[in-house]
Amino acid sequence: MEKQKPGIKRATDFLLNIVRPKCCDGLLPSIRMLAKSSGVSFVTMWKTVKLLTESGQITNGPDGNRFALDSERNRTVDADVAISESYSFSENEIHIGIQQSITDKLYKDIVSGRFTTNEKLPSCKEMQLLYGVSFTTLKKSLSLLVEEQILEHRSNGYYIPSLTGSTGHARIVAIGCGWESGKIWVDYQDKNYFRTVESECIRMNVQLDVVVHYRNLGRLQFSHSATSKEYDLEDRTILGYIFIVANLDSNPEEVLERLVRLRRNVAVLDVVGGWNIPQCARGNRHVQFFTTTASQLPAKRVAQYLLSKKHQKIAFFSPFHKALWSKRRLITLDEMFSRAGFSDGVLKFVHDKFAYQWDYLNKNEQNEDLRGLISEYTQWKKETRGTVFKKFGNSGYNIVKYITEWNCASNEIYEKMRPLFEKALDDKSISAWVMANDFTATMAIDYLKERSVKIPENLSVISFDNTIDAMEYQLTSYDFNNSGIISVILRFILAPHTVKKGRKDGCIEVDGALVVRRSG
Repeated sequence: MEKQKPGIKRATDFLLNIVRPKCCDGLLPSIRMLAKSSGVSFVTMWKTVKLLTESGQITNGPDGNRFALDSERNRTVDADVAISESYSFSENEIHIGIQQSITDKLYKDIVSGRFTTNEKLPSCKEMQLLYGVSFTTLKKSLSLLVEEQILEHRSNGYYIPSLTGSTGHARIVAIGCGWESGKIWVDYQDKNYFRTVESECIRMNVQLDVVVHYRNLGRLQFSHSATSKEYDLEDRTILGYIFIVANLDSNPEEVLERLVRLRRNVAVLDVVGGWNIPQCARGNRHVQFFTTTASQLPAKRVAQYLLSKKHQKIAFFSPFHKALWSKRRLITLDEMFSRAGFSDGVLKFVHDKFAYQWDYLNKNEQNEDLRGLISEYTQWKKETRGTVFKKFGNSGYNIVKYITEWNCASNEIYEKMRPLFEKALDDKSISAWVMANDFTATMAIDYLKERSVKIPENLSVISFDNTIDAMEYQLTSYDFNNSGIISVILRFILAPHTVKKGRKDGCIEVDGALVVRRSG
């Protein structure tokens, strides 16, 4: 993964977080003035502006010497007086902007789990180097976070307070759609959220129950994933609920309405996107929505990287383009490339009738037979009480895995994607393929190897998810920072006063990082 130099990082933060909000439709000051205001050298600021221009976040001014944030603006201003004619800001405003930026960075790092709860923060000297700020600015930010009860000041330094306190046998409940047997009905990647919740709860010494919801004879029911027994959501030891929505076919509104009536904190992780906040949750202080894969940030990071590598025309592939997260990635990529001056820079190769892997099985006549076989297996297992099951091992589980796990419908999907791969490969102007996820990317890489296409010499391949497959295929992939979003979710459950509200639509999101490997 590429590491940004401290000076470049500081200049980037200054431009994007402090200057840009103030001059979103005007010209930036001269590079010399920007360098002086941000406390970096002229060369460092020049390099930063160049990098941001290449990534499409800043566009060249009409005379080529200054940098405008609005590409349609065509007035000419002398570089030495740009700051006075475009806008001006005082040293006090600059200081306040830097102060707020550092405070926000510290807050995000704390709530997303960069620093361990109930442990001492690094020394002020170490954090000065880490965040590239003066001692005075850092101390003010730390003091602000102490006032907000995010941090605790002790005689020997600053600590992140424990979120659990003396909770005794208190527990958190993670809920997902599933079957009566307790099996979770989500794909392989989405199951990682449950695993990450479990890991974070173990680290925090909090008990976790994983529960599935399903319908039986028209009635909504909840079952413990380990015991398969009906679960009591009203148990007094429950501190709160984490509702992971990875399948809109399961009627999540009904589940949320049930949880809201319990009047405890409910964190909703919207994995699929496109789920409007139900009326029962609007304005309810006990409910907070979070998002990861449906965020616009991942595609922005990928677009910035591709533009910095001089890619001018790319292809976007998705076998799941009925899903909002896929559409959002394509729209964001297209916007970023258009903003950089490449209006036709993103070509789409998608199937928009499918949102999930098992949707491809729904188009297959074998699907009903498979579901019937699973139903018969479940009933047989109950009747035999597992005696015959022990004799034959996990054959029944493997049938279930075919439908629900990472390899679900892989052959059916590849058959539909192959013609799109062939069509895109015929366009020699395309220099990079952006895949909807790692699952699709591995198919594309296998196809390209069959066609003797060298990666990345002839074609770059970039994806999303950063799974084990990405590592094995040496695939450049966006890591969604699952541990970061789960850390914030647990904060909302255990210490809601330490979690700030998210974007305008009510969702809180945590940025991840692009893991650069050989493919891109």
